[in-house]
Amino acid sequence: MILAGIDIGTNTLRLLVAETGPDSFHEICSERRITRLGQDLDRTGMLSRDAWERSMSALLDFQDSIRKHHALHTETIGTSALRKASNTPEFIHDVRKRVGLEISVITGEEEARLTLLGVSAVLRGAGAKGGDDPLMSSLVIDIGGGSTEIIMTRPGMEAVMVSMPLGAVYLTERYIKHDPPTQEELAMLRRSVNDELSAHDSIIGTEPAGVFAGTAGTVTTLAAMEQGLTEYDPEKINRFILTRDAIDGIIDILSTSTLEERKRLPGIESGREDIILAGAVVAKEIMERYGYTKMIVSDWGLREGIIMDLHGRVSKGQ
Repeated sequence: MILAGIDIGTNTLRLLVAETGPDSFHEICSERRITRLGQDLDRTGMLSRDAWERSMSALLDFQDSIRKHHALHTETIGTSALRKASNTPEFIHDVRKRVGLEISVITGEEEARLTLLGVSAVLRGAGAKGGDDPLMSSLVIDIGGGSTEIIMTRPGMEAVMVSMPLGAVYLTERYIKHDPPTQEELAMLRRSVNDELSAHDSIIGTEPAGVFAGTAGTVTTLAAMEQGLTEYDPEKINRFILTRDAIDGIIDILSTSTLEERKRLPGIESGREDIILAGAVVAKEIMERYGYTKMIVSDWGLREGIIMDLHGRVSKGQ
């Protein structure tokens, strides 16, 4: 069956239309639009009108694609920005009225669960289902615009999932005031990230698991930068090994570059040049804290997990 999933993120809106079966997953259409829905949200507590309209335009285009490909069902998920904004109910109503999509705002823990579904499937390397679970013992991170999800798995144990307010958009707006940033700003950023990680030591622990994997825009952008990609290629991103030394080198470049200089760096998607440094710092601090020197990168994540979960529910008649 053909299904569609939409991830309404704090920085980026993503659409995926896929043909799914019990042991198959074939991408039909993939679209993404940076709308910065969470712009100024950390300061005002509300979605701004400009960000609202940018996102509405993207969703109208997504709906056209969904209809073009005759998706049987569509699941539209809202994450950090919509969890936080005081005017989310009005935005959901407007989307329902103007676009015809019903948004479900999920918890950070549910976001982590769906992300784990998507990452596990692509690292398994055989469609959406089947084969051994490559993440039986793992730490998986999803660094988004508004939050970072960390998922710890251990054999024979329930996965531990936490959502932290370590989004690349929010951290940038809160700590990076100069172009390029000052050393004091970078130090404050790192301290904030470490303080948040420390607060969750009792939940996650500090012992490294077997596999360290990362997904979402920050991680995939770092992988694209390390490879010098002038065009984004999921085939070159999936299962790419990103080392901590490589991230250190990228941070050194980003922290001494102006926004205009970053725009010319291969691998940085237009619209991400201002927030990629904060996201990279989050990735580095997590790797150092949990003792990892390399990360396996997944282009698959929340969108794929949304569709896989939807397929399971539709198949069961739910």
